[in-house]
Amino acid sequence: MKRILIAIIPLILIASCSKKAGKSPADISGHVAWVDGRAGLPVFPFGTNPIYMFVTDYSTNCQKMDKRVFARPEIIDFINHHFTSIWVPIDSIDTVQFLGQDYTREQLIQEFKIENYPVHLFFNMRGDLKGIRDGYIAQEEFKKLLRYVAEGYVEKYDFSTFLNMPESKVDTSWGDF
Repeated sequence: MKRILIAIIPLILIASCSKKAGKSPADISGHVAWVDGRAGLPVFPFGTNPIYMFVTDYSTNCQKMDKRVFARPEIIDFINHHFTSIWVPIDSIDTVQFLGQDYTREQLIQEFKIENYPVHLFFNMRGDLKGIRDGYIAQEEFKKLLRYVAEGYVEKYDFSTFLNMPESKVDTSWGDF
């Protein structure tokens, strides 16, 4: 079952296998600056940007995000400059601390109500959940979603309202956002 963005809560990866988890945008060229979830969740929230958490089980849809979306230079650049990004490889977590509580993998899955992978979680910099989306997201819609969260529209409008605004328009060609 695919979840969709809803108006009740203003809502709302997989970097290549050669990802450089835990590096700053200045350290990385051509890759999302992922923080490994096993190290990042115990100190969540952190940073001065909204937080994008990508929960993956390396399924076909996770791989599609990697090859079709996260490989695009304009998406890499936008994520690295506007988000603190956390990569959560769910199958490699036995237990983890999150928001001061210890969770098993199963409890973490239950906490986020995960049914399908990948799962995209968006938080403000204080760690408040602002949106969740699961499954593969095509690059044009993903760009709109990133803009919706990063530019603060998530605090003012539901996603369907945002999609009808001129501010939601994005370029679908390489290099531009």
